[in-house]
Amino acid sequence: MRAAYMAMTPTLSALLMTTLVALPAVEEVTPPKPVLDPPASERRAGGRPTGERQRPPPAAAGQTRTTGRPDVQTTGRPTSSAPPPAPRPPPPSIEHDTVILDNEQRFRGTVLSNQTDEEWVAINTGNGIMRIRRERVVRVEYGLTARMGQVKSDDVAGLIDLARWCRANGRNPEAMQLLTKAVSLPNCDLESRGLYAQLVDELDGAEKALPLYVAYRNAGGTDAGILARLVELETAHRVWEDQMRALGLDPGTSASTGQPTAAATASSVDEGYEKYKWDPDSADWSSPAKPSLITLVTPDGPRRVLQIDYEAHPSKPNIDKAAVVLRRPLALRADAKLTFLAANRSTKDVRIGIAVKTGTEWTYFESKPQVLKATSSGQEFAQLTFDLSAADFKAQATNWAYSAKIANLEQVRELQILFHNGRNDGSVWIAGLNFEGGSP
Repeated sequence: MRAAYMAMTPTLSALLMTTLVALPAVEEVTPPKPVLDPPASERRAGGRPTGERQRPPPAAAGQTRTTGRPDVQTTGRPTSSAPPPAPRPPPPSIEHDTVILDNEQRFRGTVLSNQTDEEWVAINTGNGIMRIRRERVVRVEYGLTARMGQVKSDDVAGLIDLARWCRANGRNPEAMQLLTKAVSLPNCDLESRGLYAQLVDELDGAEKALPLYVAYRNAGGTDAGILARLVELETAHRVWEDQMRALGLDPGTSASTGQPTAAATASSVDEGYEKYKWDPDSADWSSPAKPSLITLVTPDGPRRVLQIDYEAHPSKPNIDKAAVVLRRPLALRADAKLTFLAANRSTKDVRIGIAVKTGTEWTYFESKPQVLKATSSGQEFAQLTFDLSAADFKAQATNWAYSAKIANLEQVRELQILFHNGRNDGSVWIAGLNFEGGSP
């Protein structure tokens, strides 16, 4: 762990922080925002496919019209007394299935999945159902709609193959949809991850793509175009940071919302349990809370903190606190104390407590709350300490009076941080969350 922050006092004034820069995965990212021209690969060619045959008019309702050959039949749509709708342009050919005959004739439409007669291939051409004898069909080329429906979400090779086909045919949104599934699988290859980064860059913007490009390079990616784009974005980011600092603004924020950099105080604290995955507690007994791991820009370098944004319960006014949960087994000694730094980023005071579930029965113990005052900057940290050996926790055994002593500290199942916010919304930063006198 890396040391960051230094000697704690009950309140640390204006400790390092400013606004967040997002990280990949659970961390929220705010890299540079260069203006990019739309990539040529996203410009789609319109118009009707060349070489498409003029279709004959449909047969009457419920009738079967032969085409002059016994191997092709067409069934017309039901008619009505209402005037026929205006003709609509056909969908792009990539959406169509194409049935290719032995004489190289092609029919475009949707091949029916529920073929009732194995001797015929049925295709909805848009003007009716056409049935073609199977021995005349050389092959069927399925279009995008059919292929998207056929690929399985755990078939990494199939997802990548179809994504590249979509990319080659100018259907980048579908390509990114497929690669989003593929990159979540463990055996997705590095080059497909690089293509995913490019698609995110083109469709969602450079700020979201930057950490993906960095991950590609760090994993050993060698594509010259991808690496050149990464250098371009990193260079633009450095220039933008220099411009922000020249204006006296924190480069951790956007130019439109930049705020003066907070003055740092001498501090030293190891990064602690805030770095792990925290989850909101159930909405059955907790107000909404959103935990996220962010990076603060400081004069000593980037520092990670846990940010918790909480709000009033939308439907249960009797619930007056929000909670975030660390579901990680802990083995603590009997004299353990939990300490952490907290900064109240809202305009109202908030009371903060902790809770643990211990033992095989997951027994619940909750501390008395401590007041974390609002400050003018929202960046002033105070140190909070909870003595886990004290007999001032509430539990069912004491009829929820604050007189219980935590049992089975050597077998902690969950750790919770509680925000007694009532009907108020707010946000808190947590840093340096560690145990004194005991650790797992």
